Amino acid sequence: MSSTGGAAPGVTPVGTTASSHPGGAAPGRKPHRRVVRHRVRRPRHHVPAPGGTPPTPPPTSGPQTPAPSPTPVDVPTVAGVFPLLGSYSFGGDDARFGAGRTGHIHQGQDVIAVSGTPIVAPVAGTIVWKANQEGGAGIYLVLHAPDGRDYVFMHIKSGTVAVAVGDAVAQGQQLAQVGATGDADGPHLHFEIWPNGWYAKGSAPIDPLPQLQRWAGLAG
Repeated sequence: MSSTGGAAPGVTPVGTTASSHPGGAAPGRKPHRRVVRHRVRRPRHHVPAPGGTPPTPPPTSGPQTPAPSPTPVDVPTVAGVFPLLGSYSFGGDDARFGAGRTGHIHQGQDVIAVSGTPIVAPVAGTIVWKANQEGGAGIYLVLHAPDGRDYVFMHIKSGTVAVAVGDAVAQGQQLAQVGATGDADGPHLHFEIWPNGWYAKGSAPIDPLPQLQRWAGLAG
């Protein structure tokens, strides 16, 4: 799908007044306290068919309860660049991968930054999905890398997407800007890594923080 809009899938530093907690990515729901819900469903193949209809995220309901920590997955990090150009923070415990959500766990890492901070491609690849989940993930992109990993960028600022589905992008190329679209209390990038494809059969997300720390020069 090459344009935003419609129901689709679906999630500071410093010196901003925006909440350091994520917003939500659950369809048609207000944020529960200050959390992000990013429970979405995708077609079996991570690359959508041309003109295909974005899948609708399942509804979530009931009180927020802590979820068990996800099983650690030993996936090596790769070379690349940090996906934001500017100041940022990794927020608190609620921003971490595996944090409790209503009926599921947080599937990414929230990176808190001021609205308008450039989002860049951490590695070279191809844009395979672009959509807007108004009540959840907001405007988001999926970047597919040659090694099979998919990188997901959510809550993008409206009107700032600089790429389209099918575009080949270079490492460091600007994709969009940080925003607070969808169910978010403040501007931040919800960032996910899927080693075997976004919602591909048998695939699952991993904790992106070690990879982000490497790109930020914080890992040994």
